[in-house]
Amino acid sequence: MKHSHARYGFTIAELLATIVSVTLILTLVLPVIGQMRSQSGVEVSLSNLAALGAAHALYAADWKGRQFTNIPDEMSIYGKDADSGYAQYESVHGEAAPPLLLGWGSSDGSYYGLWGYWMSMPGNYGITAPITFQGAPAHMHYFGIFRVPNAKPFHDYVNGRFYEPTFYAPNDTVPWALVEPFFDYPDEFWGGYVAEHGHVAWSSYCFSPAAMFDPAVMRAVPDGGWQDPWDAIEGHQCPGLYHALYPDLKTLMIEHHWNQNPPPDPCNPAFEEGTYDGCEPYYFNHALASEPATLFYDMSVRLLPNTEVLAADEWLINQTGYGLWSRDTPFGEDGYFSDVAYDFTQLSHHILTTDGIRGRDTLPPGALNPARAAR
Repeated sequence: MKHSHARYGFTIAELLATIVSVTLILTLVLPVIGQMRSQSGVEVSLSNLAALGAAHALYAADWKGRQFTNIPDEMSIYGKDADSGYAQYESVHGEAAPPLLLGWGSSDGSYYGLWGYWMSMPGNYGITAPITFQGAPAHMHYFGIFRVPNAKPFHDYVNGRFYEPTFYAPNDTVPWALVEPFFDYPDEFWGGYVAEHGHVAWSSYCFSPAAMFDPAVMRAVPDGGWQDPWDAIEGHQCPGLYHALYPDLKTLMIEHHWNQNPPPDPCNPAFEEGTYDGCEPYYFNHALASEPATLFYDMSVRLLPNTEVLAADEWLINQTGYGLWSRDTPFGEDGYFSDVAYDFTQLSHHILTTDGIRGRDTLPPGALNPARAAR
């Protein structure tokens, strides 16, 4: 009889060949998987914005066409700045201005109550204005209600929770990792995050603060330029959705962070203390490569490349002498944190839109590419 001897195991050459083959396969497959995940995140984000657009429509239907805001329309008549205005409001009405409510919930599962930022505390004044340009409190400059779309008055139209997945983009990895554990929490708000961090985890999406002021606040330079909303009787009067003059060109909500084609490091080192566990992500306007998912006033959604916005701004300047966004606000030429951009990009569309809700944040394709429009 002939005996065959079975060989168990690999030779060194075979093992090395296998390792090389697996490495090559992973080199080819992993970027594809990452791209698929990223593309899936884009689709989820666009779907989120479409749902938020529906919430805007429902809110407007209940409030005579209004947009969501959290500062009384007539606030400017009470003072010339936040300190005097809120103090006089409380003196006249016998109670503080309406708080920014976050929702009913608890911090440890035992104490249940209504969470919010109360206007009886001067440090909270700036959070209810669309955005704080100047004056007290200084730490609220550049911030405002535009960063808190998941506040209770609006999240009541979006499944009724602050930490609702619809308010967070999967590709917005820094805040997503922090808030994902709360997505299944049954109450409106989970205060445990506040107890640990001292503030809430802001949404991936933001309103356009320029569109939440009376259009005269962000008026174009030929018409007088920017004016402090506290200096205009109707400065804080929030326009309705129907006031958009270019609904297909004016942004309603946008991803606040640079989520698509992101940088190698999601944290911007220019911020010494980041909002999310010490990390502050790059913003949507911090690089030409950024293509934030965007909701427009006509309720359409798409990616809005910064390259498109820059081309539209340059075209408008050449035609009118002023651009898509105001350069004469107290934020100066740098606008909305452009001074800490990844590649020195200077864009402040959506945040500082010229003429506010009656302005635009891009232009029709035909204006940017006349040859294409003629075909």
